[in-house]
Amino acid sequence: MTLPDWLTIARVVTAFILLILLQACACPPVPAWTAWLALTLFVAAALTDWLDGHLARKWKIESDFGRLFDPLADKLLIAVAFIGLLGAGLLPVWFVSLVVAREFLITGIRLVAGQKGTVLAAEKVGKHKTATQMITAILALLLLAVDPALPAGRILLQIAIILTALITAGSGLYYLARNYSLIISNVRRS
Repeated sequence: MTLPDWLTIARVVTAFILLILLQACACPPVPAWTAWLALTLFVAAALTDWLDGHLARKWKIESDFGRLFDPLADKLLIAVAFIGLLGAGLLPVWFVSLVVAREFLITGIRLVAGQKGTVLAAEKVGKHKTATQMITAILALLLLAVDPALPAGRILLQIAIILTALITAGSGLYYLARNYSLIISNVRRS
């Protein structure tokens, strides 16, 4: 295992710690340190997403483990953060449902590709989606730490939610269209 692989594993572990912290944040009164710690851990985990890919490319140690588990670690981190923020009342159900549904769709496409011996690496559109989702999570976690009722923060978060929803849906449709023949050929054989 390489350092980038260990960073990916650390992101998975951090997601479970974040889950515990966000559960505590969903039960008022919320201790201020809990929300700040959740924000700090999420930002650190988000930075490892960039760092593991950067190091793997720079040191030329990209691996199938990284190609497969890096996107899964991102999906887990985002899903945990968004579900926790849903529980804290900061994100709408439709938005979290869209994000989770898109992630299941892409994971399904990756599984079909894997059955055919192909590992689908993350593409630029997926990276943009991940970046917008992480920014939205950071904004929501910051709002949770500062003051969830702050009007300016709520407006900014709503804008981020709409932009992220559009990019998330668009990237899902992109992957679906790009891999349509792979999916259809698998269905025809069934």
